[in-house]
Amino acid sequence: MNEPATMHTGALGSVIHVLRADPETVAALATVDWNRHFRRVCLDPVSGLIVLMAPSHLHEDLTDILDRIVDAAGSTLAGAVKGLRSTRLRGRGDPPGTGLEPDCAFYVGERAESYYAARGEGAAAVEAFVERTAPDLVVEAEITHFDEGKIDRYGEMGVRELWRLHGRKGSDELRVDFLALGAGSAPRELSASRVLEGLTPDDVCEAVERVRFSRTVSERVEAVAGIVLRRQRTIVRVREEAESYSTNSG
Repeated sequence: MNEPATMHTGALGSVIHVLRADPETVAALATVDWNRHFRRVCLDPVSGLIVLMAPSHLHEDLTDILDRIVDAAGSTLAGAVKGLRSTRLRGRGDPPGTGLEPDCAFYVGERAESYYAARGEGAAAVEAFVERTAPDLVVEAEITHFDEGKIDRYGEMGVRELWRLHGRKGSDELRVDFLALGAGSAPRELSASRVLEGLTPDDVCEAVERVRFSRTVSERVEAVAGIVLRRQRTIVRVREEAESYSTNSG
């Protein structure tokens, strides 16, 4: 190992182990079934980053809620969505078993449609598609300063956008940042999602709070749908106003 291992507790209560090693060591460690002991695993041979996480109940609760929100929003705002949840994402040429494991990952719009087309061709076609196609969106509930290099790696892999959740120990307060990613460019904060057109961090925080305190499936569905439809109506209204202005100006 190039650096001593560190262990700390994330803002949401998860226990996180962070190590750094040379690429050969990372590839060798990839042969171990780490998921038998840890729910989230990152083995990145490029940066030498190794992150092993045992998520807290709050972490898993928020991850499940975000999965519901993106699924509903993607269906309404983008026409198609496919959740990959914690599928391990590898860069091209990375050794088998290595990769980054986000809390949630999604194909949205065109990539989702292509995924479903591949699924119609069989399991081999799906595996090949996932191998060569990065998700449009990933969600990370607890990225600390120890493992922020994961954000740049997602961009290098072709992920378009990352939602980063921030929490505080002992508090229900939640903040969400939307970051635009790109290979060779620094992450850029967004005021609204580019993947899920017009959806804002405030929309997501509101949806999370509503779902967390919903007691039935129907209440949870209505909580998300109401916010997504409100945003959709806003988008339609803005487009209509822009078209009207263009027509009148002409």
